[in-house]
Amino acid sequence: MKTNKYPFYAISMALLLLTITGISSCGSPEVEDETPVVVKQGFQVPPLLEREKDLSYDEFLKIKEKFNKLSFEAENEKTKIESLIKLSEIYIYEARVTGEHPYYYNAALQTLNESLKDTLKMTADQHFTALFYKSTVQLSQHQFNAALVTGKQALALNDKNSGIYGVLVDANVEIGNYEEAVKNCDKMISIRPDLRSYSRISYLREIYGDMKGSVKSMEQAIEAGAPYSEYKCWTIVTMGKMLENHNQLDSAMAYYQFSAKERANYPFGIAGMASIEGKRGNYKKADSLYVIALKAVPEISFIMDQAKLYQKQGKKAEMKRLIPRIESMFKEDIESGHNVNMEYAFFLLDFKKDYKRALSLGLKEYQLRPNNIDVNRLLAFAYYANGDLKNAEKHVGIAMKTKKQDADLYCIDGLINHNPKQIKKAFAIDPYQDHLFVDRAKEMIS
Repeated sequence: MKTNKYPFYAISMALLLLTITGISSCGSPEVEDETPVVVKQGFQVPPLLEREKDLSYDEFLKIKEKFNKLSFEAENEKTKIESLIKLSEIYIYEARVTGEHPYYYNAALQTLNESLKDTLKMTADQHFTALFYKSTVQLSQHQFNAALVTGKQALALNDKNSGIYGVLVDANVEIGNYEEAVKNCDKMISIRPDLRSYSRISYLREIYGDMKGSVKSMEQAIEAGAPYSEYKCWTIVTMGKMLENHNQLDSAMAYYQFSAKERANYPFGIAGMASIEGKRGNYKKADSLYVIALKAVPEISFIMDQAKLYQKQGKKAEMKRLIPRIESMFKEDIESGHNVNMEYAFFLLDFKKDYKRALSLGLKEYQLRPNNIDVNRLLAFAYYANGDLKNAEKHVGIAMKTKKQDADLYCIDGLINHNPKQIKKAFAIDPYQDHLFVDRAKEMIS
């Protein structure tokens, strides 16, 4: 559920597909056991990382107990495959909760690939589940075309599972096959109307410019969510972001506060509150909230939003101190197999003013998914920054084809085409835009 340039829609949606059964990087995380568990065949089960004490630690103690049991069972040839699949489930969940994406996604892929080495030894259900989980990790790493292939392989084994249609929705959205995503979403909700399917309907309605319908579907998703669950809280925060991006700050704040009460110290809710405080001009309060959120989860979007906060206040030194940390986190993601071409390109535009390199990364991503709205939005900004209005106009046209009510899109379209009406519409949607050309846009309508 992408709500600005930085949070990753594929990560958030893919992880909503999974639940734990039975129950980035601010330095080197502690491990629970320095010696990895060794399976008889030589495969080493990646250890579980220690969580922050105030990050739902009671939940973690239960997960840790389950992890230790599964690690032991993975040594037995008879229970190895099932145990490895369930271990991958834990890794995927911990990636979501802790923000340690580079470590946990690789751990999940290693474990799943080990389980898939000999599919003849797997039951049909095990084979499906392993492929399903693998496709969610590929989505989370922004390997969208690979996720679509893996997802279709899983679908061939089981076309009655609603979750696999969620994978196909997400992959097709990110590739830019929006009509195909709608078809898969219809199939998904026909099998199981729940938080996962309602949230996807919401996002698709948002893409097609139906904000009223999008909000309604997200309300249904929240109502369908299990109390106190991380999945429900993520959905609550997503609702807050939708409202925030449409200048409904009071309502957005209420949802962020709701998420933080539903799940104590929920970092994404706290970061949402920080964003609202920043827009209200309460900079000191906003900064303190970002600090709290980052203590719980090393989320790159929190740091970039904090840097934007400093930038808004003219605190150049404070902002610049965060840049190496952000670049280090991007580097770690890239080295772990995570495709961050688009996110890194926006970072280069906004913070480094490296327009040529941003354009190069945008074009690289365009080769992979030429019809995606966000990729074309990036290229519209990058070409405009480089003074190429012809190509900027081409890509903003592609990005606006679904009539998504995106303030940044209307704003860049107005700038490219010298259309003050579009810019006024952009600021009517969101008067708190903070992209590279906001000041230029304001001058055009002043």
